[in-house]
Amino acid sequence: MRLWRVVMMLAGASVLVPFAGFTTYTLGRARRSPRPGADVVVVLGCRLRGDRVSPMLARRLNRALDVVRAEPGRTPLLVVSGGQSGRDPVPEAAAMAEYLVAQGIPADGIVAESYSHNTEENLRYTAEELLRRGIDPRSARITVVTSDFHVLRTRRLARGQGLRAQVAGARTTRLLTRKSFLREFVAVLATPGRRG
Repeated sequence: MRLWRVVMMLAGASVLVPFAGFTTYTLGRARRSPRPGADVVVVLGCRLRGDRVSPMLARRLNRALDVVRAEPGRTPLLVVSGGQSGRDPVPEAAAMAEYLVAQGIPADGIVAESYSHNTEENLRYTAEELLRRGIDPRSARITVVTSDFHVLRTRRLARGQGLRAQVAGARTTRLLTRKSFLREFVAVLATPGRRG
């Protein structure tokens, strides 16, 4: 019985220690202020509430507004990225653009990418939108804004697509923190490619 207990403790530690490291590293990276000089700020979508942004998505958009307003004497192009799920009456990008306009961002300074359904597509379709506007996504300075738990995987996927992107994270509400970080930890382990 003792041996079984030791095995279970070791198994638990082999999961908890990497999870704690992942959480600490991710939070440290997410909360860091992005370097100024972004040409483009991209906000990744997430679930809506009807045709309005959810509280989590509002946090991402507010963090993006902070990033844009911190740019000295320049206004980067804002890209909102998110398609329409079967349960949403509008694409995420449409609700996001409406939210930003209500916060004082001119509509002509926002690009809505409304076809993507996951992070990899967010980044790929955003790169295509930039190319259509004469911006080379591989040389442009891009800041991607997502939720704090999602920063590490987003960074890895951006690098995998050759984007010179830094990633900023919006805080997750305490109620969702444990579940979100645990789910993302599993997703990071399952995502192929370079770590970090």
